[in-house]
Amino acid sequence: MSKLNSVIRHEYMTIVRQPSFWIAMVATPLIIGAVILLTNIGNQSSAARIEELAKELRNVAIIDESTLINEQVVTGSGLALSPSSEKAELIEAVRDEKKAALVVYPEDLAGERTYDIYLSSNDLTINNSVHSLANNLLETSVFLPLGSADVIALAQNGAETKVTTYHHGEETAGINEYIVPGLFVVLFYIVFMFSVGYMLTSVSEEKENRSMEMVLTYVKPRHLIVGKLLAVTLVTFTQIAFFILLAGVSLLVMHILGNTIALPAGISLEQLVFDPVAIAYAAGYFVVGFLLFAGFMTATAAAAPSSKEANNFSAVFYVGAFIPFYFIMTILTDPENPIVRFLTFFPITSPVVSMVRNAVGNMGPIESALSLIVMTGFMVISIWVAVRAFSLGALEFSQTIKLRSLFSRKA
Repeated sequence: MSKLNSVIRHEYMTIVRQPSFWIAMVATPLIIGAVILLTNIGNQSSAARIEELAKELRNVAIIDESTLINEQVVTGSGLALSPSSEKAELIEAVRDEKKAALVVYPEDLAGERTYDIYLSSNDLTINNSVHSLANNLLETSVFLPLGSADVIALAQNGAETKVTTYHHGEETAGINEYIVPGLFVVLFYIVFMFSVGYMLTSVSEEKENRSMEMVLTYVKPRHLIVGKLLAVTLVTFTQIAFFILLAGVSLLVMHILGNTIALPAGISLEQLVFDPVAIAYAAGYFVVGFLLFAGFMTATAAAAPSSKEANNFSAVFYVGAFIPFYFIMTILTDPENPIVRFLTFFPITSPVVSMVRNAVGNMGPIESALSLIVMTGFMVISIWVAVRAFSLGALEFSQTIKLRSLFSRKA
């Protein structure tokens, strides 16, 4: 046990003492913060640009040959209708940059559904603004017979929805019930990219540079592999704790400053649901799934003769982790589908699919428990294969360990 503890301590400290580990940990929130800051700066700059565009758009000429454009709508926009007889003169004014643009609604607009815009420059911002102006003038004029400005806006933009959902006769929080268990899917991919690959590089590099030979004189292969796995698991918990702490501090600061976070799709921080059963299953899928992939990565590194070949073989597991996204709508909407059932219990897709289905609540209690049990079984197998492959391949530098060797020889 003391040797196992030594392995865990050594591997954990080796990882967390690496500058790259903390650079990656800190860089992620810093990049997100920088994006938010640049977005705010960009919005302020955009506001100034909009004022300039407003001046430009006051110098736009409008010709209506279709009789569909309402003159009051045009004058309400600060513009005026020009007669068709001035078309050639106005085109020349645009060419000479005396006019910012000319919009011509032709006589056959209703049939052809096409109108002309002449621009004084190729500035994309002005181009888009004039297009928007022309479309708004046309749409508002067409919708004007509907009545008030509110009805016109409703016809043009539609209306937002306020959804109330029920389950077994009880009102639910809707999508807010999915957020907390769904966060485990996000966390899984974060630690998958950060930590799982460490098992591959750690074993393959130590094997390739022959330092493994010296390590094995001190500790048994089983203790070494299990120690590495437990150390990486502790690193994962460290990452999760760091991100949770960072998120908590950010929310506290925003609360103190009186700021609110506008979230899409009706998500509300105040209405988040913390279902202990769903969270417990999500945590179980997360931990077991992580160890499952870590075991497979370790086995790959142990079986391959070099780190290059180990990286090539590991691509299968990276692809497998993202396969569920190709079937995401089927997973969300058709849980009885045979493909969904297969992906739920297939080793390299089971963690993500189970976490997604658990988040949206389309797994029954029996299927949830069975999925976790089967996944745990595969996790144990992956760790056993990792230990077995390591015992056979730790000192093998010329060829890949054969699959049948795992069952025909003693480690």
